[in-house]
Amino acid sequence: MKLSRLTRRTEWSWVIEPTGAMRVPVVIFGSEVLVSRMDERVWVQASNVAALPGIQQSVFVMPDAHSGYGFPVGGVAAFDADNGGVVSAGGVGFDISCGVRTLLTGLNGETIQRTLQRVADALAREIPAGLGGGGSIPMEADDIDAMLLGGAKWAVDRGYGTPADLNRIEERGCIQGAAPKHVSSEAKRRQRDQMGTLGSGNHYLEVQKIVEIFDHDMPPSLAFTRTRWSLRFTVDPAGSVTKSEPTTCAR
Repeated sequence: MKLSRLTRRTEWSWVIEPTGAMRVPVVIFGSEVLVSRMDERVWVQASNVAALPGIQQSVFVMPDAHSGYGFPVGGVAAFDADNGGVVSAGGVGFDISCGVRTLLTGLNGETIQRTLQRVADALAREIPAGLGGGGSIPMEADDIDAMLLGGAKWAVDRGYGTPADLNRIEERGCIQGAAPKHVSSEAKRRQRDQMGTLGSGNHYLEVQKIVEIFDHDMPPSLAFTRTRWSLRFTVDPAGSVTKSEPTTCAR
């Protein structure tokens, strides 16, 4: 993103001033390096959101922003329903309810560093990735409906997790009231083919090195220590692995 098009408010915030159809400004949070590396589509999409009916105060853009489906990923906006406000599908999110998962490896120092490429190759070989890549969990139509109704417990009951995992998931991985009959057959087919994969788009798994700990009062059970390596990824409510944010990683 071209910084010359922005007004710098503080060391960590930048503003796209209202022009044309924009009703409010856009406030972008991030360092100079992060903002400069954002793609231009973030500028375009955030400006478009600022022109939507009923928009309130400002559009806010987080430091991890990147272009999305009409609404930038990492964008935040509020709309007044009594003032012509809208509901944006792109703003709500097409992969809503994703949750981050971090798995500690127990390895530290140079143990992984010496074999990092081999680890990345092994992960790529063992974990299917991408739309059309073929999921590792066979699914029929009835299985899809059962999965949509059962959520994370459906996966645990089939050996894809442990009961303890449910305690770390909002609503224990299953929100009541699901109605699979309202999900199209095409959406179910696409999900069936991706069960047990990384998913598509910008989804990926990372090997990370813990380089700094900010919360020193965290429970000892988390066992985070500097130089230890972990795997980090996110999972969507249907159980297929989705996106993660980049740090030290092998892809």
